Formats: sequence, C-alpha cells, structure tokens
Amino acid sequence: MPINTAVEAVQHWVNTTYAEVSDYVPIAEDGSPGQQTMFALTRALQHELGITALADNFGSTTLAKLTAHGPIGPSETNANLIKIVQGGATCKGYDPGALNGVFGTATAGAVAALMTDAGLADRIDGTVAPKVCKALLSVDAYTLAADGSPQLRAAQQWLNSRYLNRSAFFVLPCDGRRSRNLLTTLIFAVQYEGGLTDAQANGNFGPLTQAGVKAKGLIKAGSSGPWVRLFSAVLTHYPAAQRFTGDFDEALAADARALQTFCHLTENGEGDFPTWASLLISTGDQARPGTAADTIDEVTAARAQTLRAAGYRTIGRYLTNVEGTSLDKKIKPGELATMAANGLSLFPIYQTFADSASYFSWNQGYTDALTAHDVALGHGIDAGAVIYFAVDYDATDTDVTQRVIPHFLGVEAGLRQRGGRYAHGVYGARNVCSRLAAEAFPRWSFVSGITSGWTGNVAYPLPGNWAYDQISTIRIGGGSAGLEIDKCVQRTGTDAGEPAFGSAATPLADYLDWLDRLHDLAVAYDRGAPAERVLEYLRAGRYDNWQNRRLAGGTDAGFIAHVDATGLARVRTYRDPVAGVDVDVSRFGSATLALLRAPAQAVPGRGDFAGWGGDLIAFYGGWRFTEPATPARDYCAAKLATSEIPAALDLAGLVADVDAYHAATALAAGGTLGGHLRATDRGTRYLRFYRGRFGSDPNAAATAAQSILVGTGDNILTAARALLLRGLADPPTSVDEQLRQFCRGFADRLATLAETEQLQLKRREVS
Repeated sequence: MPINTAVEAVQHWVNTTYAEVSDYVPIAEDGSPGQQTMFALTRALQHELGITALADNFGSTTLAKLTAHGPIGPSETNANLIKIVQGGATCKGYDPGALNGVFGTATAGAVAALMTDAGLADRIDGTVAPKVCKALLSVDAYTLAADGSPQLRAAQQWLNSRYLNRSAFFVLPCDGRRSRNLLTTLIFAVQYEGGLTDAQANGNFGPLTQAGVKAKGLIKAGSSGPWVRLFSAVLTHYPAAQRFTGDFDEALAADARALQTFCHLTENGEGDFPTWASLLISTGDQARPGTAADTIDEVTAARAQTLRAAGYRTIGRYLTNVEGTSLDKKIKPGELATMAANGLSLFPIYQTFADSASYFSWNQGYTDALTAHDVALGHGIDAGAVIYFAVDYDATDTDVTQRVIPHFLGVEAGLRQRGGRYAHGVYGARNVCSRLAAEAFPRWSFVSGITSGWTGNVAYPLPGNWAYDQISTIRIGGGSAGLEIDKCVQRTGTDAGEPAFGSAATPLADYLDWLDRLHDLAVAYDRGAPAERVLEYLRAGRYDNWQNRRLAGGTDAGFIAHVDATGLARVRTYRDPVAGVDVDVSRFGSATLALLRAPAQAVPGRGDFAGWGGDLIAFYGGWRFTEPATPARDYCAAKLATSEIPAALDLAGLVADVDAYHAATALAAGGTLGGHLRATDRGTRYLRFYRGRFGSDPNAAATAAQSILVGTGDNILTAARALLLRGLADPPTSVDEQLRQFCRGFADRLATLAETEQLQLKRREVS
C-alpha cells in the first residue's frame, strides 16, 4: 500500500527530535500509523512534561503531569507539545494541517472532529484536555468499525459524554465493538449511577455495586433515564439486542425477555437484579437456584439425599483421577447405582491436567477420547451420553486456534474410532465454548462462569449450545452427608444427564411406536413437513452440531420443546433384530435429514457426507492414525461393517447410514418414517443400497468413495473433511494407489454384504 507521507513526516520528526533522550525508542519511518508510533509520541510527551523514566503507557503519572500543565491550545508556548498533538491527530486520520507547532484553525478542527466522533461535541472549547490528549495518543478508533454496531457506538459516545469528568473514566473507543474494556466501563457507570464515589468505584461487580443496582437500577416498562440507557447499552454489548435507548418501551422489554429466556432467568421483561447480574458478570446472580452441580466428592447415599434436599438433580462427576496427584475425584464403584437409586442423573467429566496451552494437541485429544470412552463404558454409562472434556484455564484466542480446536478435533476422531458411542462436550470459558461450538463439533457446553475474571468470560455471551453454567462454590449438608459442590444452572431442553446405567437398547417394535407418536406430534404442531420435524428431533439427540446444520439446515427448536413438554422419553438406540446391533437413532436421523434435504442429484455428496461419507472419512482417518502399516483392503475387510471391533464405520454405523438412504428415498416419495421402517425388508438393506446408490457396480462405489475423500467440488464438504482429518500430517489430496486400494476395500465390503443378502434371498425364494 502507498506510504502515508504525513505519518512518515511525524515519525521522522519524533525520531529526530528525541533521538538523544534516554528511554526514547526509535521507530520505523514507514508511514504506518500503528502502535509503535503512538508509543513514541507518548514518550515524547512524557519528556516534554519533565518525566525522566519514559514508558509506552499513558498512565496516571503522565495524566497527572499533563493535568498540572493544563490543556494544550492556542496559547501553548511549547511548540513540541503542539507537534505531539498534531502528530497524534495525523496518525488517527484527522488533518491538523502542517506539523509546525502552531495551534491554528486546522489543528483545532482536527481535535474537534475527534471529539465529535467520541461523543464529546458539547465539550469542544478549542483546546486539548488531558483525557482527550490520552485518547489522541491511543490506538483506539472513534469511527464505526466495519464489524461494529452503530447502536453500540451510540452507547459508547453517550458514556463518554456523561462520565468523562469521573476520575477513573477515560475516553472510550467509539468503534461499535464489544470489548472487556467496554464492559468494565459499563460497570463503572453502574457504580456511578448507584451512588458510589470516585474512591469507591473500581469496575468490579462487588457488594456495593450490587446494592446500588438493587436500590436504584430496577427498571421496567415506562422507566426512562440513565439506568435505562445503561441497561440497553449492556444488552447491546451482550449482544441480545441492537438498540440503544433511554426509554423502556415494549421493544426493550422484548429484548430483555429474549435474554432472560436464553440465560434461564425469570422471563418478566424487566431490568431486575438477576438480569443486570447476568449482563455484567459471568457468574450472574450467584444466589439464584441451581438444579445441577459438579463435585470431586463421592456421592454416597447420605450425600445423595443432601443433594436431593437442596434441589439438585443432575451431578457432574469425574471419570478419572489425574495421574501423579493425590486428589481422588473419580467415580467410585457402585456410586452411579447409588445416584440412580436416589433420583440423581450424571453428566460425566473428563479432566486430567488441561490447565495450560501446552497440554492441548490433536494427539492428546485423541488419546483422551479413547480413555474417556473406555472408562465410561466400564461404568456402564449408556450410549448417547455426552462426556465433557475440560479446558481449565483462561485460553487466549490464539491458544484456542492453535491448540484447543485441534485437541477437540482429536477428541471427535477418538470417539468416532471407538464407534461413536458417546458424544463430546466442552467445559471452559464462554469464548472457548463458543469457538469450539462453531469449529469442533461439541454437542453441549459446560461453562465455567465461576471464573469471572478470565478474559474468556469477560465481555463474551454464553455460547449458543450451553447446557450447564457453573456459578458458585458452596458447601451443603453436614458431617458425612456434607460435600462441596460447584452450583450450576442447568438449561432446560439441553443435556438432561444420565438417569440410568447399563440400559438395554429399545426393542424395534417399541421404537417404531415411538416414531409414530413423534409423527402425530409433528402433525399437531403443524409447522412444515412432519417428517422433517421428526428427523430434526432425532438428530437433536446428539448430532445437532454446527457441522450437521451446515450440511442439512437448522432445527425447529419449537418442536423440540413441544415434544419435551409432553414428557415423551427420548429413544437413543434400538436393537435391530436382523443385524443384531444397537443402532444410534440420532445418527440415523442426521443422515436421513441430510439426504432428504440434499439429495444426490441436487447436491452431489453432501447428503452422503452426513451419513456413510462422513463415517468413511473418519474410518479412513482411523486406519491412517492407528494402523497405517496394515494394507488398506485388509483393514477394510477386517474392520469395516463388523460388530466385533468398534470403529467409525462399524456394523451399527453402516446400518444407520444404509437405513437412512432408504428412509430418505421413501420420505421423498411421500411416506412416513414409521410406515417406511415397518414395511422395509431389513434382510435386503445392503443389496438395495448397493443397487440404488451405486448401481451394483463396485467401480461406482469406489469412485464415490474417492470423491468423498479427495473431491473438491463442494467447499462445505472440503472444509468438513479437513476437520475430520486434522490430525493427519499428510491428508489425501489426490487418488494415489494407497487411497485407491482403500476405496476398493470399501466397495469390496459393500459388494460382499450385498452378495450375502442376495444368496439368502434366493434361498428364501426356493424354500
């Protein structure tokens, strides 16, 4: 990009003028108005004010010295101070005229333009006040950012206008962006309106601040004034709304209700204390009731009664201890039976160290998943349970990108490699959970709201898939019946936990009756195609993540709530009497929905990807991750579509995928799900799939597999495949002999299954 010669002139001047000053740091004269230039101008200002220990930060000492000096304006006798102001304005994009040390009309105009953008038009007096000078020498923006909200910018400008005279308040950026600094400033404003003095206000949502909100800040429809403006500003920051207003009208009440619904608060449409607290601090109102808890203490019969009496119904317990430590936190033999007998459900947690970036990697996630699966299976935890893997530190965005996301993609791969019996969730800060929900497949989030000081919690909303929000540590009960818990708010309609263990799969007849009941509910619901509502409900069991929504569209949450309100229990697996395996209902629903909404003739491969195609990619990854020395066709022959060895495309998985193909075909022709599944011939499922999808041609099957593994015609599929194979050092990019043999192995196995059924069919016909 072309060099900004005006900025280059500022850089040259400051370097030349202060080159011999101790603690001055020379900067590049590249015309880039960045942070280093602002640092240099700040050090120059400090030198002119008589400060000898120079620093990049425009801190309290600099501000005090400048305040004592007084505003910089037309009467200023120190030309260098004026040049510093002119340099700051130039770097911010305001034209002060020549860099000449004369505070003339152009310089005054540049300062006035910045102040207007900052919401300080009523304070323009032809000079630069100390706090305005601090803003001028920052890298903060005072114009709307490309990704900023105009409503939030209006709130920032109002805050500047109203509170600039308070000692701890400085000129806010006015770029329309959410930030930790803005949320802290909003807490300061709440403290000021609540009556705290400058000495008392500290930007923390502590007891005095809370008392001020309860005494003065409780607002509702018809209220107006500063408290309403602050409430709408915090709502806009959350963001639950995009309005900044001083009048509590019905629109603001609706925004409040939407937030309350999402945060699991009383839905009154008012600015009550719990709503204020949820907006200003990640713990929210710690006094609000919780129905879930996590604990490191064994849940004995006596403690189970303590938990029940205190209102807790869903308890998080740890699958393992941390090797090399003395803390004994894992589930004990018989403990889950005790919980079930006392009406308590479990949400299992997997955490070893997980307390620094160095722990997280794809390989570690893969290993953790295998361990978590094996331990959960050993405890008899039912298929379909969500295991929460912990991120127990304040991970930065860079950490999440470079470490945590690969780790959780490894978790996904590891659980698939064990046959996909369990789904994974995440425990962590709000930002961590939100990032992972959008990039790494977790079904639900367990939010560490209790760590309110973590950057990943400050200024971030709850993730859209939150199920548990950990808000306070308390002790309940006494003696041997007492235990310490982390109280959690449990969100209705999400993860209900595991109420029973070692449960048998639902018999086929009962499963089909259940599907009929869902169909009747969908018809009564009367919003869109009943079959799609039913399939969305099936998918929501554990496969309703961002990736599957990209492949096959969203879910009508209203229908999920409609079904839940009836008390109808969810079926997770059913026993297929022909294949002799337990079929994952959610997996079948997800694959069927994708095929129904993205048939092969309309979107080649996308429907396949949500079923057998995605499972084939994971199966390929399992081969490359675990047994790369085994010949590809041998690996497929030994592990593809078998019931003896858990794998990404084991027999139960293939049954779900093949039945999804048949179900989508029948539904597209106008049938019902239950009716189709009752009429289907399970003894010829592979034969009909092989014929219908691949024309009974092994070459067509191998070619389709190759397209799934290396095709580039659909960006969504290409991106999804890259995530599933993130752990490979050399993911496939073209059809080489190794990949060709793998795809032939896939085709061989399908052909064998189809031929076996063909022989059985002929025997039946003869008999």
